[in-house]
Amino acid sequence: MANKITITDIANLAGVTKATVSYYLNGKTNKMSEKTAQKIKSAIEKTGYTPSIAARSLNSKGSHLIGVIIGNITNTFANQTVKGIEDYASENDYLTIVASSEFNSEHEKKYINSMLAMGVDGFLVQPTKLFNEVVNTKLINKPIVYFDSASENDEMFVKTNNYEITYSTINKLIDKGYKYFCLVSNNPYALQTRTDRNEACIDALTARNIPYKSIIINSDKDVNLLTSKLYPILDSNKNVCIFAFNHSLLQMSYVALDKYKSRIPEIGLIGFDHADWCSYTKPSISLIDQPAYLEGYNACKLLIDNINGLENIDKKQTLHSTLIERDTTDLK
Repeated sequence: MANKITITDIANLAGVTKATVSYYLNGKTNKMSEKTAQKIKSAIEKTGYTPSIAARSLNSKGSHLIGVIIGNITNTFANQTVKGIEDYASENDYLTIVASSEFNSEHEKKYINSMLAMGVDGFLVQPTKLFNEVVNTKLINKPIVYFDSASENDEMFVKTNNYEITYSTINKLIDKGYKYFCLVSNNPYALQTRTDRNEACIDALTARNIPYKSIIINSDKDVNLLTSKLYPILDSNKNVCIFAFNHSLLQMSYVALDKYKSRIPEIGLIGFDHADWCSYTKPSISLIDQPAYLEGYNACKLLIDNINGLENIDKKQTLHSTLIERDTTDLK
């Protein structure tokens, strides 16, 4: 195997110093003649040399590398959010390292430490509620922007108006005539997002004296458990509305309702999502559409603005979700 090409090899081939090559690699071509820059470029092209991120970070103001930790990379919300992050990062000559924590705080700690070792300039994190207990952020000399599951106490965040949109949606559904609600959630205390949605539902339902049942699903694939909990309620109540707290649970709830579809919208279904599939089903599914792409894009912009030392930036941003009413809540 051929020896790895180094910055010294490039300098020798181009007939310049290592410092001059370093200037070139970090975009400081104003410190050299056009002829010198061309010689270095030719040497790099000839050898196929690729500078390591770690080496570049030692010789520049930063690595132009961002660490992204997201709860579950497989869902639609995460896909759109990461796309927003990647687009803004690319537009500003940054690269990203993306890790999926599976909402495990110990995984968050492991990824933070690994990314620090890689020399990232900052972090974008969708945190669990234990993040700040497990990760000592005071020892991290890098900026952190939290997205989605953020708390008002966090220094920098971009999130959506989960409590407000959930509260107003529940009231609209009650006004339509729904008399009983099933709240379908994963552990509502693992993420701030889930907590906000859960509290908004309970606050709105309690204020209107509407009965409800909380159904906690630990696995996003446990349809049988969901049906076993839903069916007795659907069989003994009229004008029941199922409120799913995320896209996976919304899909599960739709599947679980297969034998009851003739009763839709007397049995209502709504949830959080950001996907076109809800408009294509028959009946079409009502949802609260989150601006996932914009959340990722804005979070990355906030982080890079902070890295670059910009002043007067909006460090706490709350975006607005949109209620889209379709067939599954079209109760006359």
